[in-house]
Amino acid sequence: MTEKKVLVTGGAGFIGSTLVRQLLSKGYQVTVCDTLTTGTMANLPRHDALRFLPCDVTDVESIQSVVPGHNYVVHLAARAFIPVSYQFPTSIAETNALGSLNVFKACLDSEIKRIVHVSSSEVYGSAVYVPMDEQHPLNPRSTYAVSKLAADLWAQTMAFEHKLPVVVLRPFNVFGPRDTCPRFITEVIRQCFKAPVIQVGNVEPSRDFTYVEDSARAILLALEREESLGELINIGTERSQKMSEILEMIKKITGAEEKEVVHDGARLRPHDVPMLMSSSAKASRVLGWKPEVDFHEGLQKTIQWYVESGKNWSYEERGWHWRY
Repeated sequence: MTEKKVLVTGGAGFIGSTLVRQLLSKGYQVTVCDTLTTGTMANLPRHDALRFLPCDVTDVESIQSVVPGHNYVVHLAARAFIPVSYQFPTSIAETNALGSLNVFKACLDSEIKRIVHVSSSEVYGSAVYVPMDEQHPLNPRSTYAVSKLAADLWAQTMAFEHKLPVVVLRPFNVFGPRDTCPRFITEVIRQCFKAPVIQVGNVEPSRDFTYVEDSARAILLALEREESLGELINIGTERSQKMSEILEMIKKITGAEEKEVVHDGARLRPHDVPMLMSSSAKASRVLGWKPEVDFHEGLQKTIQWYVESGKNWSYEERGWHWRY
């Protein structure tokens, strides 16, 4: 078995495709397992050490067949766009919760050296105190958040019961190039360039945004540091910004300062989380991680990538009409 062979579920997606590039640069042989439901082959680089396998984590036989032969697994496969969970709760639960359980069991059966399970800050609900550490109360406010929390609890329980060598990371909001869903930042960028007016929903919530390369680097560190086994670690910047402020930043960078902003009720969520802001103390202590790209620089990099990529997010090419 090659000593640096890693399977990345959901590797053709937003965070996954950034992580794949970092793994390849570190000399890993990488297998991407993806259904391409939201991910896309265009997100992946061409590299001799990279191979792609179509695989659905909800299919037990499929995931059991692809895990053997690897010594590391990063589990990113998920239905990760919250508005979808309102309409398709069963599908979300099958992928995010039961699909994760299938991955964990396959890792146990194959004696995987280490698995990084990527969760979400949404499991906390809105901040009771800030910055939010790993002991923050859990209060999921969406079907998506409940499905991610179920997977986390299975990971922790299997670590206790069966010594599953898992690290659970909870990234706060992630942004950057190759996003695959119409989230707030991606949609505002699109509309600044293409729409006659900018339509928004609730712009009062505050979020802790981490640039995607920083988030992927945290995953890589968790994969490589043995002392982090069994840990649950938040990944964020300890800063939170209102959506309304981010909207104005994007308008300024894109030269759309004069464009009208219209509030669209169809974009409102049933239960929006008012505030998220991560503590990064444990990530710093256990992983040696801290963010390197500040928010404004990350916005500039994201907008530059969008322009250089022909002003098209992958969801635009697919004709998606989901709204953040």
